[in-house]
Amino acid sequence: ARSARFRRLLGGQGVDDELRAVLRTGDRPWGVVSLFRMGGGPPFGTREITLLAGLSTPLADHLRRFARFAGPRSEPGDAPGLLLFDEYGEATSINEEARRYLALLPEGPSQPTALGFRLPIWLIGASLQARAIAHGHDRGSARIRIRTVDGRWLACRASCLSGPGGRPGPTALVIEPAPAADLAVIVTQAYGLTPREFEVARLVARGSATAEIAAALFVSPHTVRGHLKAAFAKTGVSSRGELVARLFTLRPKPAPTGPASWPSS
Repeated sequence: ARSARFRRLLGGQGVDDELRAVLRTGDRPWGVVSLFRMGGGPPFGTREITLLAGLSTPLADHLRRFARFAGPRSEPGDAPGLLLFDEYGEATSINEEARRYLALLPEGPSQPTALGFRLPIWLIGASLQARAIAHGHDRGSARIRIRTVDGRWLACRASCLSGPGGRPGPTALVIEPAPAADLAVIVTQAYGLTPREFEVARLVARGSATAEIAAALFVSPHTVRGHLKAAFAKTGVSSRGELVARLFTLRPKPAPTGPASWPSS
């Protein structure tokens, strides 16, 4: 009952118990799943918890494959979208850029707003998390990524504003195309590259030769060639140019059907 997320999103729909799991492989979360029991049903028990925990890594391995196909490039003129929420998590203001981004989001759980559109619960949850962080009830940052129906990724960041005299103000949520540097890391990890293999690939993308990479990383040229060979095998390419194109060039590809959201680590 102390949870704003429960009061705002779940309690009014008759939810009595929730079981959540992060879908993780390695050190990165690739998704989250929430299961609900309605009022009057038994709470989730050890059997369900154990089952869901055992599915975490296999589901994460499957989900991360979708990130291998980056969406189309964002145009240089793409402006950030802005949404404002009051202290109760209700959307109160929106700019036209945010409306355009919302129109690109896949169908999924949503809530009606007084502004005449339905808002995905991922964005409402981010705004509520930002307020919890501001009040010292949570830590980290209220930041998520959402994939659009045309295959690109949007970065959404929420933070609480303050008013005159330090009084609490609205919560602002900014929606904008995910930075290319973020996407490069995501796509690289989606192929299962190690941090050192990614570092070698990044230096290759900068045009560095094998000897230069070896000197920069304090390893032998033979080790560099070994990392490149492993990266080639994991990404299914056979040359440096193909590796750079596969990891760092955003190409139009069809997005998977259905909703997709990605909490930041």
